[in-house]
Amino acid sequence: MAYNLKEKNKKEFKILRPTNDIVFQMLFSTVNVEITKGLISALLESEINSLELDLNKQLQGDEVDDKIGIVDLRAKIDNNIECEIEMQMIYSKNFIPRLLYYWSKLYSNQLKKGKKYDALNKTISIAIINENVPELKGLLSHTKWQIRESGNYRKILTDKLEIHIIEIRKAIEEYKNNRKNERLQWMMFLNNPDSKEVDSIMKDNIKIKEAKNTLNDLSQDEKNQRIAELRLKNILDKQDIYETGIEKGIKREKENIIVEMLKAKEPIEKIMKFTNTKKQEIEKIKKEKNI
Repeated sequence: MAYNLKEKNKKEFKILRPTNDIVFQMLFSTVNVEITKGLISALLESEINSLELDLNKQLQGDEVDDKIGIVDLRAKIDNNIECEIEMQMIYSKNFIPRLLYYWSKLYSNQLKKGKKYDALNKTISIAIINENVPELKGLLSHTKWQIRESGNYRKILTDKLEIHIIEIRKAIEEYKNNRKNERLQWMMFLNNPDSKEVDSIMKDNIKIKEAKNTLNDLSQDEKNQRIAELRLKNILDKQDIYETGIEKGIKREKENIIVEMLKAKEPIEKIMKFTNTKKQEIEKIKKEKNI
């Protein structure tokens, strides 16, 4: 009887969506390395022996005024391959340039003062996007990009550069005819972890089962739910604002998100990361709004 009462009183929760980049970070960058190893192994279609997560996901430019990027996940594979993963909910015209920028920073930042160029490791950028990419129309859901000779596409200049793009919408369609493909299984999980098809996938794919269980745990935290909602609102609002070209609206929406997170007693460092805002600006808003 006590068990039934406990289950009855148990608070219901909405499972978080991994296509939200903040949820993606929560799930794959801080919780269970084995889950992340399973994801990357499936995406690259290659066995991974060791994986070291880098929780400092900031890619700093060479000068103070250089652009700073925040990637969703950074890791070192088998001690000699640099890898970063981006989860994108919405396509934007800067999708490809941003991906190239992040790859270039991850590659160049390896070379510390006094080191030689042969110290540079192979660098892989992976972009998972929830929408179709216009530039990739007619191609499969998973495309792999390298530097090749234009007259002989089989000839690769170097294996140091590798960029993968996975389009979730295409992957869902491909899954219908290839249900045993682990990469497609992971895309089904990212798209809708609460679906009956994912429940079926979990029977054979242990890593996805672990990911689902971990996601359930994360989803029961009200703070995680609030952060995910704020991030989703921020993404959708910014997309609408960019499309209409209203710069003042961008600033206003960002300020609204900061105010909400301050009221929720979120740490300044977390607000800086989620809104890409300097500490001084956040402190100013906090003082002005008397929070």
